[in-house]
Amino acid sequence: MPPLIEKRVTKYDPARRNAAGQYLSEEWTSFGDVGTSVTLEEYQQFETGYITAALELLRGSGLSGLRVAGLENPANHAIPFDEGTWLTLDALEEAFRLVLREQIWCRFEDDSGAFVHFGWDYSMYVGVTRTTPRAIAAAERLGLFVEDFPSPYRETAR
Repeated sequence: MPPLIEKRVTKYDPARRNAAGQYLSEEWTSFGDVGTSVTLEEYQQFETGYITAALELLRGSGLSGLRVAGLENPANHAIPFDEGTWLTLDALEEAFRLVLREQIWCRFEDDSGAFVHFGWDYSMYVGVTRTTPRAIAAAERLGLFVEDFPSPYRETAR
C-alpha cells in the first residue's frame, strides 16, 4: 500500500500558532459555543466547509466511503449506523455532521489505512493515499487551513 498523506484541516490560521504548536487566539471550538461565541450561521458555514473538504479529499484519493470505528454514543442518539458499518461518501456527510455537532464520536477508516478523524478542538484529520491540488484548493476556498500533520486519533498513534 502507498504511504498515507496525513493532513490537519482546521479553521485555525497556522500563523497564529507558537513554536510549540499552541493556538494563541481565542476562538470558538465546538458546536456548544453556538449562541455564545459563534452564531448558528457562522457555525454552519464552517461545518459545511469541513464536510466538503473531507469529501473532496476522499474523492481526490479515489475512495468511495469509510467504515465506522470506535463508535461512542453515550446519549443513545438515534443514528442510522453501527460500529463497523461501511458508509458511502453520501452517508458520510450526515455522519460527519453528527460528530461535529457532538452527538456521537467515532473514527472513519478503511482497510487501506485512509481515515477522517475529528478532534475535541474542532480539528479534522484526514489520511489518504494521494491528494489533489483541487481538493486542497477547495478546502482553502472554504476558509480552511490544510497542514501536514498526523492524526492523534489513529489506533497506531495511541
